[in-house]
Amino acid sequence: MVVNLESQNQLLLDVGKRLKRKIECYAIGGSAMIYHGAKKETKDIDIVFLNENDQKEVVSILKEFGFKERLTRLVYIKRLEHLKKNSPIMLEKDEFRIDLFNKKVICFYLTNSIENRVTDLLEFGNLFFKVISPEDIILLKCATERAGDRIDALELIKLFNINWKIIIKESLEQTKLGENIFPVYLYDFLLELKEDLKAEIPSSVLKELLKISEEQMIKKFRK
Repeated sequence: MVVNLESQNQLLLDVGKRLKRKIECYAIGGSAMIYHGAKKETKDIDIVFLNENDQKEVVSILKEFGFKERLTRLVYIKRLEHLKKNSPIMLEKDEFRIDLFNKKVICFYLTNSIENRVTDLLEFGNLFFKVISPEDIILLKCATERAGDRIDALELIKLFNINWKIIIKESLEQTKLGENIFPVYLYDFLLELKEDLKAEIPSSVLKELLKISEEQMIKKFRK
């Protein structure tokens, strides 16, 4: 199953035309990478909503189109401990798979800073599609840990002048918001990218993340 720019836009327009009110959502993952020109096609469309009512309304329309729900644990195998509280609604039909999140992507919150870094706003009828930045796509790839996420992150690093300060700062913000020490996830994710896929990640970034991870771990165990 693959989705390209044309088929993704057509589906979003079909949904937007059926909506009776304006709904905002965020393009993440491969969906966002298509709009950044970093991918020509993706296995799934990833969408984040700001509230459950918006999510349910779009899900209802997609089900009217013939989409069926499927189990999320088969895809998010490395984040099973988070799925009980933050499982997306996953729908499939023909070549399409759509993952629809509400506010939080597995262990990652949608913050005001991510909103401020949105690069594009696309209108599909009443559906307003916001495209997140390359930096935030990398952070979310770390959060989801699906097959192919490291390959996608590598492509973003090749194509864009990544602002690593933004990524480190956001990882700390995520730690404040949730129960997870996100810099630890991020350090492991980037270290594997650098060692296994030869991604050009400055050693200083990894050193800083390791230091932050150790400090955050100490704080957690002292509580």
